[in-house]
This record gives sequence, structure tokens and C-alpha cells, in this order.
Amino acid sequence: MESMTAQQLSKLNIKGIKIAQPYGILLGEPEKNAVIFIWGEKGAGKSTMSLGLADALAEHGRIEYIPAEEHFGKTLVDRVKRLGATHRNLNFTKWKSIQALKEILLKNRSFACILDSISVIDANAKETVELAQWCRENGIMFVMVSHATKDGQYKGNTSIAHECDIEIKVTKEGGAETEKNRYQELTAIAVPFTAADRNVSRKTKPAKQKAPANRENPVDTPFKITLKELDKLHKIRSWKRINSMFGSKMPCYAPKHSGESENAHLSIRYTADYPKKRYVLDLLLDGHLEYQACTEGKGGGLKACWKKLVSKYGDLEVRIFKQDHAKVVLGAKEYKRQERAFAKKDKKSFANEAPAPKAKQKPAGKDKPTPVTQPADTSTGEKPVTSDTDPAAETQQPIDIEAAKESQDKLDAFLTKILG
Repeated sequence: MESMTAQQLSKLNIKGIKIAQPYGILLGEPEKNAVIFIWGEKGAGKSTMSLGLADALAEHGRIEYIPAEEHFGKTLVDRVKRLGATHRNLNFTKWKSIQALKEILLKNRSFACILDSISVIDANAKETVELAQWCRENGIMFVMVSHATKDGQYKGNTSIAHECDIEIKVTKEGGAETEKNRYQELTAIAVPFTAADRNVSRKTKPAKQKAPANRENPVDTPFKITLKELDKLHKIRSWKRINSMFGSKMPCYAPKHSGESENAHLSIRYTADYPKKRYVLDLLLDGHLEYQACTEGKGGGLKACWKKLVSKYGDLEVRIFKQDHAKVVLGAKEYKRQERAFAKKDKKSFANEAPAPKAKQKPAGKDKPTPVTQPADTSTGEKPVTSDTDPAAETQQPIDIEAAKESQDKLDAFLTKILG
């Protein structure tokens, strides 16, 4: 049907497919002919994610999994065993060509095709998008896997991401997060790396499983850097560089923002009126304008605006709640330093927090007197003894022993006379 009225369209009932957990949490209920794009850094777990998803999709029909890079090698066999991806509808097919793949999909009436990875086609070529469109038109779900570049972006042109319905990024921390999803809000899960992980997810009811919403605060470590440090580290002179650090896909927050609200964010907006030579840079907190730097004329532009912002708000601390983004912004050295500091602090918090024993305080007015040496009895020849009667002993003058003996003799003579 080439055209359709609004009333006809409203009467359509297009149902999505249900996918086993935890993949269902991530994808929602996509259409049968959805296009899914999975990408991430080398060794992050893209193939593990795509194979587990393929086994889950096998509940709906035949799956053609094309391990274009690994072929039927040991790593693929080990992964199948580790994940328990042995559904009878999951089939592995060697890569030959796009035309050969189309013939296999039509011949086997395949439900879905997983191509790992699209580098075998050439990620920059239009053939990738054309293959995705062909699968969509023929009612076949198409899952394409791609590598990440050194700057942390997916390999290939933007037409690939535009064509897909769901874009999934797999991180080295073992997570999978949707950066685009036409069927539900953006969510994230931990990638199941073993059959046991998948079995736990199957037994857990989706209603009880809590998935992080909107990826506002996906990690525990709030990596920190000020605008001055940011400028010193990167020497920011282009709007593209600023946007890569404060863009919507890399959420950053000021200290007073916790990231709990969807709008709790720090963002920078640049507007250039080239004909009038007027340039404006806005600093927004929670979507509200906090500061505006404006430059004009020949000396104006982004560089001048950014300099004004750093001069005014250079000590503003930026918190980054995304680990892979933090590595790009902070650099590997500073990232590791902050991570170690956080781990050390975390370790101390779990240590024994019993309060140290308090020193015993002396009761008021009951200070122990300082012992004082008294003269010994010369008649017995005993050594001098100490007495606790005089607290000011240390300040007294030294005792005259001869005078004391003379006094004692007089006392003895007096007592003898009286008592005798």
C-alpha cells in the first residue's frame, strides 16, 4: 500500500516480539524487522553480547549468525559453550558475499541475521546500510556488530546509526547500554558472560528486575575535574571538542547536582552569528542559564568566549559519571589516580569503625598528690620514706639534714623526760 489515511493507520495493531531476559530489558519489544547496531571497544564483549542475543532470538525462528572474523575457530566454540548458546534454531553460516547471504536468508526463511562484524563488508561503505534496508523490507531482523575507533566512537559513518532502530554500546566494564531505542526508554544491563548468568536472568521476573533508567549515574566513582584543569589539559579551542565533553551522550554534573533528576546536568551552548560577528557561549545548570559569555568583532569567537568562561567559572568542578568518557577527558594517568583514591577511601569505610578507647580522665579535685621525701629515723637507721601528703613537694626547698637531726634529738630527749 503506497498511502494510508490517518484513520487506517490508527487501526493498525503492530505487536513487538518478546525477548528473554536480560536482553528484553535492554531492547524492549522491537518489531520483527528491526535493525540493531552493537558496537564497542576491542575485547569489551560485543561478540558475547551478540551471540547471547542470537540465542534468545532463536525462540522466534531460524537465526543466521555470521562469524565473519572468527569463522568456526576455537574462540567461537568456547563462547558457544560458555554461554550455552545451543538453541536448535541457531545456525552458523560462513561469510561469502552479500548476495550469497541474501539467498541464504530467503531460502531458509530466516527470522534474523547477525553479522559479526560489518568490517567484512567495509563499515564506511553504503553496502552496510543497503543490506540493513533489504532485511527490513523482507521482514528479517538485522543485527550488525562494529568496532570502536581510538576516539571512542563507532567505526563507520553516521548513516549506520541513523538506519538502526536500536543502538547498543558495550563497555569494557562489562555493561551494555542503549544509546538509541525507538521502542522504549534508554536502559542498561550487565552483559551475561556465562550460561549461569543467563539462567539467573531467565528465572528473575522482569517486574522485579530493576534496570537503571536513562543512565544518569551508571558508575560509583564520580571522576572530577575543574574547568581550568580541563582547559589546561586539552587546550580547548573548538566547539567540537567542547561538545564531545559536555554532549548529551556524555553526562557531566556540577557538584551541587547528583544526577538523580533527568535534567540535573551541566551543559555548554555556543551560538555564532557570523554576519554580525557576534558570538555567545552559555553555561547551563539544570537547563537554566548560569552564565553567558559574549564576544564581538574581529577578536571574538569561541576561543575568546571560552577564555571568559574559564576566567569566571574556572574553579567549577565537573563530575563525570561515565567511565569510558572519564578516560577520554581525564587521561589515563589522572583516571587511574582518582580511581585508586576512590578505592582507598572505599576500603577505609568498610574497615572496623569501632571508636578508639578514650583516655581515662582524672576526677576533678582528686589529683594524686606528689610524694615528698621525709627524714628517716636516725635511731633505727632506716632510709628516707615517701609521703603522699604534700602536693607541692617538687617546689619546696631542699631539707637541711643536720638541722633535722638536731631537732629530732631534742624531741627524743623531751619525750624521754616526760614518759620516764
